[in-house]
Amino acid sequence: MALEGTLRDFSLADIFQLIGLQRKTGVLTLRAPEDVVTVSFLDGKVVGADSLNKRLEDRLGQVLLKTGAVTQEELDAALRLQMETLERMGHILLRSAIISREELRRALEQQVLQIIYRVFRWNDGDYHFSQETSIDYDAELITPMGAESILMEGARMLDEWPIIEKRIPNRGLVFIPDVAVGQLQVVRDSDLDEFHGLDHDEPAPKTAPLGRKSVTPVESDILKLLDGLSSVEDVIRMSAHGEFETCKALYTLLTRNIVREARPEEQATAQARAAALAEIAATSHPAGARLPWLALFLVPVLVISQLLAPRNPANPITGDGPKLPPRLHASLSAARMWGIWQSLQARAALVGSYPEALAELASERILADQELRDPWGRPYRYVLREASLVLYGSTRQGAPDPNLVLSRHLAASNEPLDTGPGASLIEP
Repeated sequence: MALEGTLRDFSLADIFQLIGLQRKTGVLTLRAPEDVVTVSFLDGKVVGADSLNKRLEDRLGQVLLKTGAVTQEELDAALRLQMETLERMGHILLRSAIISREELRRALEQQVLQIIYRVFRWNDGDYHFSQETSIDYDAELITPMGAESILMEGARMLDEWPIIEKRIPNRGLVFIPDVAVGQLQVVRDSDLDEFHGLDHDEPAPKTAPLGRKSVTPVESDILKLLDGLSSVEDVIRMSAHGEFETCKALYTLLTRNIVREARPEEQATAQARAAALAEIAATSHPAGARLPWLALFLVPVLVISQLLAPRNPANPITGDGPKLPPRLHASLSAARMWGIWQSLQARAALVGSYPEALAELASERILADQELRDPWGRPYRYVLREASLVLYGSTRQGAPDPNLVLSRHLAASNEPLDTGPGASLIEP
């Protein structure tokens, strides 16, 4: 008997419970307008999950980056190697001794759980379970997870999400701390006498010295990301604690009046301050000011001569690295995509909706048809869904370029359109 139907008739919790109790092996496919998710089971336990429209925070490299296991430079180098060898990211980082086996195991588990917990919030969709005799998964790095423990955590999230969303109804909101750093004390979760759920409008009081407020390590991490510029969506993307834990910590901070929504003038001030700091960093060259005037001529000559040395692997003409023309074309394509992206946001702000196809920008004379194509003459791929907007670019060979992707999470249909900053460059 095939296990298939709709989530309105048979909830995801019921499906997980049935597969777990009967110790089934196979793949559960869940389809909804916003995404398609597959969950792999081995003897009733979860051993993998994947998403068609995988979010930035679900990508293994980003999970490792946010937890501090890798640096941006290490991740970029691994991505370049992955494009050459098509090897799995985890194995590249492990073989290079950049991360430990335990760090990779934790990141893979977090990646799987983030995908599954997001499906628990679906109100509708279709499901189909394909029973198999065996499942291909990395047994050395993946520890099978019992469906029961996932169900308990998923049920807790379902209960608490509506309460959180009452205080945070829009992911475009920007918050700032409302308490000085010196008035806060970071304590361990086990030292706090508080409710673990959100069943009450006000959390239980936390024990702290007179005049100071206690915060958990997670809440402390979230506070550091509230700069008056980053929206809730940005904070979720930067946080190392996952979507639910980040939003729950932000809810608690709001309820206890430790943070508040930033006023427009405060956001403008923060933006001006960030722009000023960026300008200072770009224009200040204290080391160069002390160089003799002759070095202004000798240093460029020395650098060019070294780069063009025949045996130098960094030589953009004969070296082993990427050649100069592809770099220039990729940079040109990225700049052209950013122009399209800004035009899409401006059009949405004026008209109230995004175009169904990029060609509408040309027909409305917002951009020329040539500006909607990459340096090789191919049109950019544009995908508009109910909850997301994605713009894709390609390599010279026509394959999707993972470094040329712009994506934005859209507000729900009953929420006002957020016309503020929301685009982010997605790395695979």
